[in-house]
Amino acid sequence: MSQTPPPTPDHAQRLQQELQQTNRPGSNRLHPRQTPDHNRSSSQVKAGGQVVEKAVEQVEHEQRPRWRVIRRGRLWIGVCIAAVIALSVLAVAAHTSSLLPGDLPFTREFQENRAPLLMDLMYAVSFIGTGIVPVIITTLVLLLLWIARLRIEALFLALGLLADLFGAALKSLVGRHRPTPNLVHVAQQITSPSFPSGHTLHYTVFYGFLAFVMVINFRNSWQRNVLIGVCIALILLVGPSRVYLGEHWLSDVVGGYLLGGLCLVMLSAGYLWAKAHFEIVIGPPWLRRLPRNI
Repeated sequence: MSQTPPPTPDHAQRLQQELQQTNRPGSNRLHPRQTPDHNRSSSQVKAGGQVVEKAVEQVEHEQRPRWRVIRRGRLWIGVCIAAVIALSVLAVAAHTSSLLPGDLPFTREFQENRAPLLMDLMYAVSFIGTGIVPVIITTLVLLLLWIARLRIEALFLALGLLADLFGAALKSLVGRHRPTPNLVHVAQQITSPSFPSGHTLHYTVFYGFLAFVMVINFRNSWQRNVLIGVCIALILLVGPSRVYLGEHWLSDVVGGYLLGGLCLVMLSAGYLWAKAHFEIVIGPPWLRRLPRNI
């Protein structure tokens, strides 16, 4: 048998140069041990590591210190208890007296400004919550939320309308008379009870929750921010508009804000819990529990 001749010095030198060229950084040639399968496995391992890191971060985020959650919960509970106490004291005072300190002076002072722009603004703000107008607005908003597949949001916005019923019940229980034309200027004489302000209650719950939904579910954009600003402006202006038009006393408006704020907090808390655990589906069972993220 013939034997392979030993490599010449030139051949050995050429092999060494090729090996150095292969191991040089930036070389496109594969290292003898770096096969395509090896590279594919390395990329898969790297991707899997990133998934694990994200899962660990999510678990750490969900398992943040309990004392922070407890402290935040106690803070909100304390705020709600204070609001309930203030509302109860105000309701008892409104039941026993037709005028509370500050009601008449504030209304007269406010109504002295008869600027046309201010008058038009106050009338427009109150008009949105009068008669058939709020029914149309509510129907359109609920329909838009449902079309946008924000069904949990539409459900809780509809549940927020129960606050209006609670406010009507409280009106009947307190039985306070509205401002009269012999004391202040009254734009329209209304015979229903005065405390709390129904417009203020409705605006606080409806437009407050609508703004909350937009903050939670929509990306930051000028369109979203404009809509949120409109909702907040309506909430802030509806109280003064009811006093300016002589439909309510200042204490009626404060009671409406207190009751509306309480209803809004409870509605938002229930919504966040339901959104994390359930989704509404078209067809039975209509409500489906979401799988837990591990």
